[in-house]
Amino acid sequence: MNRSLRGAFLLSLTVLAGVAQAAAEAGHGAEEGSPLLRFNPGVGIWAIVTFVLLLLILKKFAWTPILDALDARETAVRDSLDQATRIQAENARIQDEQARLLSEARAEAGRVIQAAREAGEALKKSLEASAQDEKRRILASAQQEIEAQTAAAVATLRKTTADLSIGIAGKLSRQNLDDARNRALVDQLIQEVSPKAK
Repeated sequence: MNRSLRGAFLLSLTVLAGVAQAAAEAGHGAEEGSPLLRFNPGVGIWAIVTFVLLLLILKKFAWTPILDALDARETAVRDSLDQATRIQAENARIQDEQARLLSEARAEAGRVIQAAREAGEALKKSLEASAQDEKRRILASAQQEIEAQTAAAVATLRKTTADLSIGIAGKLSRQNLDDARNRALVDQLIQEVSPKAK
């Protein structure tokens, strides 16, 4: 900014010198003309001195604070732009991070859902196998119960048939055979009848 101050000062001196020269030329050519157009070297020198003093006073009390304020403003604007660039870069990084986290969360959710499906299928198969085992056990138990009850019924039927046969045989033969012989005879008859009944 000091270069611009020097440039303004030199420009002002050049303009002032040009005005002074033009006034001097106009003053020689029009000696009898208007007093404003005549060049007076004493007044010109005092105008230059006054102008230089005015420039020095303005430089000390006005231009330096103004230039300092402009420099501070420029620095503040540059810092704000740098900060905005940093914030924009940070926002882009945060967006990328959020997208990555969202993608990872979706993938993890997919894995959890798949694991839950697989666990559900495994549990379903396990329950079906357990149900089939229970069914087989119940059927086997029922079959054994049926066989046991059938055997008990056959034994009861044999005993009842033997008793009835002995009674009928006793009545028919009217012979008095001893009870042990009658029972052996009936058992023999039942043995002969049983294989045919099966």
